Amino acid sequence: MDELTHYDFRIDAWSPKTLPMARLAEYLAKLSTMFGYKEYVHFLKVRKGSAIPEIAVDNETAPKVAARLHLVGRPDAPPELERVHQEINRMLRDDNASATLKLKRGGVVVDFPGRKTPLAEEVVVHEQGDLDGIIIRVGGKDDSVPVWVEGENKIIYKCQASRDLARQLAAHLFDRPLRVVGTGQWCRTPERKWELEKFDIKSFEVLDVAPLDQIINELRQVEGNRWNEMDDPQAELRKLRGD
Repeated sequence: MDELTHYDFRIDAWSPKTLPMARLAEYLAKLSTMFGYKEYVHFLKVRKGSAIPEIAVDNETAPKVAARLHLVGRPDAPPELERVHQEINRMLRDDNASATLKLKRGGVVVDFPGRKTPLAEEVVVHEQGDLDGIIIRVGGKDDSVPVWVEGENKIIYKCQASRDLARQLAAHLFDRPLRVVGTGQWCRTPERKWELEKFDIKSFEVLDVAPLDQIINELRQVEGNRWNEMDDPQAELRKLRGD
């Protein structure tokens, strides 16, 4: 009995004789990220019939991989999964190709329209806003210093700041979450996805990560506070809100 679950990634514009090795390596690196569970996913060979890289997954991990692949293209897909999906599709479009990821002798799992993707006009928008996250990198010799902020779901925002502000931000490297405020340049890609191209940090504040019960206890200690004297503070709050 085969101990592997097999997938075919069929690229219609290439054949095994024409697909450059370097380009194959780029596709495999992106697919490895899409599959996840990298120690359990294996590249076997490139078969004939267009170019068909064959990928195998250890059976015990196959249900987890299948569940992850099922999320590709869905609104609830993790950001990093959707990002690599778009990157593969962009590579295919650059190669004037399209592709499908199928279970071997099974149905299509992920479709990559590539060159068939209806493209929108690129749009660039400059907008003031803020980003929340942890400073993970500060460095550079120019007057505008690169600052990397790691947000939710491990998304990396590549920002920049003045030298003086970067020095202040460096004091919080790998520390408490911050909110950085400034002007961002957002680009709508041909795939209609909005991507942050750059963000100029003008100021920041340290976010309070104290647990809710601690905050409530601190509020109770405020001088002149009468909430503890009330029989039903929640009823009084509803009355004040007009509920």
